Parts: sequence; structure tokens; C-alpha cells
Amino acid sequence: MSALDILKERINYNGGKQQESRMILDKLRSLKKALLYSYQAETAVIFNKDTWDWEKEFRCLINPDVLKEDYDHKIISIPFKDICLNTAKVGKTTEGEEDIDLHQGDVIKWKENDSYWLVYLQNLEETAYFRAQLCRCRYEVEIGEHKYKVYARGPVETTIQWNLKKNVIWNNLNYSLIMLITKNEETENFFHRFTEIKVNNKMWEVQAVDSISIEGVIQVALEETYTNTIQEVMDKKQDDTPIPAEDEPHIDGDSIVYPYRSIIYTIKNAENGEWVCSSPKIKILESNPKSITIGVISGKSGSFKLIYRRENEDDIEKDIKISSL
Repeated sequence: MSALDILKERINYNGGKQQESRMILDKLRSLKKALLYSYQAETAVIFNKDTWDWEKEFRCLINPDVLKEDYDHKIISIPFKDICLNTAKVGKTTEGEEDIDLHQGDVIKWKENDSYWLVYLQNLEETAYFRAQLCRCRYEVEIGEHKYKVYARGPVETTIQWNLKKNVIWNNLNYSLIMLITKNEETENFFHRFTEIKVNNKMWEVQAVDSISIEGVIQVALEETYTNTIQEVMDKKQDDTPIPAEDEPHIDGDSIVYPYRSIIYTIKNAENGEWVCSSPKIKILESNPKSITIGVISGKSGSFKLIYRRENEDDIEKDIKISSL
């Protein structure tokens, strides 16, 4: 091998002919060294959205950014491809590297202190490795059959609004909350105006939903609402509807609803149908072949049928009760 060929090999090893590509490779190598020796080197457990479980572990850097009493932001730096710490070793180091597949809206677990963090804003100018801002997720919410780690900030109100009428004094519920949650089909279908959700054992009502400003993240503005413990007990006692088989076509959603609230229903194991609901107590707010959002516009108790109708197929029906509580 000639001296010229040796120089070409060296250049290719260091990133190629372009100076920028060599700089990118140098930065990546510096990061991988820091993952071994830096004080900020930590372990990130990546959430698998297919199995809905915490699985693969990778080394990363987590540096401080902003720490306040009501929020905690960090900065994560992690290679796009690296060795998974909890899988079997494969050949040489470079042969065992795999895509970490981390994106905005994903949640990671910081293994060393058992905390959870939402990948909030990615630094797109960083091309050598994945670099993004993290928000600490201190709370968990339940949507359908899944539990989501969420970032929540608030309330920030410091005063109470009092009312006086006919010698009766009362105050309005005025606490508000800002919540960030992973954006996917389930969360997009769930969050609408006036939807209610429990955060930290307290009921909150959705006031506004922003699903377009931050890729992969939904920002939800919440306002406190009343917690009806009687309603929760009644839901457990009265909702005795038989659970259909997993592969059986059925309408998924609550069998008991309450006045002046919106509810979302989805169709399972069926498609290309239309939603039908002729009850005067129900208003269809939004619908598509996969889901429907209805609003209960009557304060009286009763019942109705929600129907998913397909051409040349049997109707799929769900009996729903309106409770006056």
C-alpha cells in the first residue's frame, strides 16, 4: 500500500473528504468517550410503544438546564446508534450497534434515580447525535387501557374569586393546569374540549388542546372541576356490561354516561361503517369511520342505543344508560 493510499484510509476513517463530516464524526466520538467517563453519564431506558413496556437500555448524557419548584428541565445527548446494555453482545462493538429510535414526544426512564422524562424539544442543528430538552414527568394519567407519564405544571393562581348574590357567598373553581403528553392516535382521539381526566387524584376539565405546535407532543390546558365520588362508586357497581371477546366486533366506551358531558366511542374489529344515534338527548359532536364523540344534552336520566352500521352486515349496537347523578 502506497503512502497516498494510507492517507486516503486515514481520511476515510476520520469521516471522509468533507471537513463537516469529519467534524461530525469527531463530535460523536467525543460523546461516546464522555458516556464512559463523564460525571453526567447516565442510563436511559427506552419505552417500547409496541409492547408498552420499558425495555432497552442505552448510555446517555443528562445535563442540567432549568430547575424550579414547579418544573425540572434537563438536556439529553445520546447517539443515534449505540450498544444496547441489556442485550447479548454481537461481534465487534460497531457490529452490535442498533438504532435507538428516540423522538420528540417519547418518554424515557432515568434508571439511576427511577424518574421519567418527556422528550420535549429536539436541537435540530445537532447532527452528530440526538440532543433534546427533557421535562420531568411527575404524574401519571390513565387513558383507555394505557397509563401515560405526563408533565404537568400548576396551578399558578394565588387569589380566589368570590361571588355574592341574595346574601349567599360562594367562590368559583379557578385552578388551572398545563399538561404535556405523548401524541398518538389514542391521545389525539381522547383530548377534546370539556373532556374530563383525573390527574393526581383530582378531576380536571379540558379547556384547550394544542396538538400542532410541538411535533409528537400534545399540550393540554386544564381547569379544575368537581370530583364526584358517588359517580365513581356507581360506575363500578352499575357497569356490568359483558366484556366481548378481543376479536369480536364491538363498540368500545362507557356504558354509563352523565348529563352535559362529551364521550368518545371507538369501533373494534370492524371498519367502513357509519355511526347512528337518533336519541334527542344525544348530539353527535364529531365522527369518523373509527370513532365518534357524542354530547349528552339532556339533564334527565334514560337510555339509548349507539349503532355502528355497515352495508350488508349486521349492526353493531351498544346499550348506554344516562345517569341523573
